[in-house]
Amino acid sequence: MLLVPWCDASTLPFQEERRGRRVRSERWISPAGRVRWITSLDRREADAYAAAATLAVPRTPSSPRVFGIPAGPGRRWQEERRAWRRAVRDATAVADLVIVADVQDCYPSAGERAIRMASLRAGGEVGPLLAQLARFHATGIRGLPIGPVPSASLADAVLAIADERARQAGAAPIRWVDDVLFAGDRAAVQRAARAWVRALGELGLVENETKRRSLRADDETLRGILAATSLPRRGRRDIIRRS
Repeated sequence: MLLVPWCDASTLPFQEERRGRRVRSERWISPAGRVRWITSLDRREADAYAAAATLAVPRTPSSPRVFGIPAGPGRRWQEERRAWRRAVRDATAVADLVIVADVQDCYPSAGERAIRMASLRAGGEVGPLLAQLARFHATGIRGLPIGPVPSASLADAVLAIADERARQAGAAPIRWVDDVLFAGDRAAVQRAARAWVRALGELGLVENETKRRSLRADDETLRGILAATSLPRRGRRDIIRRS
């Protein structure tokens, strides 16, 4: 896999100058206090990354059950959140079982195996993208860089493989980026969730076990999820930590 050890935080922010291009990592703190390193690309590097991503995944998967993926200029996040909440409410209203789950370090863990599988499924040419990611990795960025829009589309293409495996097993997930929710018949939901985890393993990804829940349709945790648009970590039931 195209992964390198995460660099020591004392070396950040870092940047790479190469043929006039620049890659920079910037520290970002979420409203909940979670620290992430966001990759900032200059125009030439951003254009090269976008072109390589499009070449690798020319046909972006589309699903009415996937939300939170950038859809280009003019998209409105509030409308996206409302649509996600409606989908969750509709699916859970009469469900025998609800399972919520999440991918552990989705972007940093998306390596060569996952990228190749997504590109093959889309009928793309993966070479230029792998070369681009290798340049990013040389600066200490693991997997897909967090921040650039092409990363979201690439991660979506990767996770669409797991979505399809789950659908074939009986229940396609409702997904907000990499947070997933299965709802419906108990046996079908259990089969789908297992298929989803197996597919993650084939992609070189793993489930974030701290976020998995098996819920009833009337569970108060569902109300918290709908309010936060993110899955809660295990802990106090009255606290939802955004991710």
